Amino acid sequence: MTCYDKEREFVRDKSHEPISFKFKLIHEAFANMINNQLREDDMTFSQMMVMLILWERRDQRVTQKDISEALHIKHPTTIGLLKRLEEKEMVKIVVDPDNRKYRNIAITDKGEAFIEKNKERRHKMNAVLTDGMSEENVEKLRTLLDHVIDNMARMNTGDDNS
Repeated sequence: MTCYDKEREFVRDKSHEPISFKFKLIHEAFANMINNQLREDDMTFSQMMVMLILWERRDQRVTQKDISEALHIKHPTTIGLLKRLEEKEMVKIVVDPDNRKYRNIAITDKGEAFIEKNKERRHKMNAVLTDGMSEENVEKLRTLLDHVIDNMARMNTGDDNS
């Protein structure tokens, strides 16, 4: 693959570059692609992730803290995301009647319509990401990526046994 920076063209040395660099390239390309697609809906990738959590848990009570933990983001970031989603009428935020210090978050009908609209987009994205891979290799990839995620979680919590 030929890469470009502001001043020169260079060829990646795929067999020797750090694995972390590969993840960086994947993340940047994915975030750029998905944000470009979501721009037409006036949404961001982070906002979509909040919407997916709410949609998946639509039959459960979901708090701001639940969203922060699920997305591994700080509380102020969650508050900002939810405020913007509430302004777009994608979510409804209500004080928890059982504990007034908690805010329950629910997806609105408009939010559910957004999720339904984007299901096909997610399927196409997965197809692009796994193009040319057998189902067996896709399952291996999922397993390996989950393993990396678990390793990172251990490292971030200081529970690194290496």
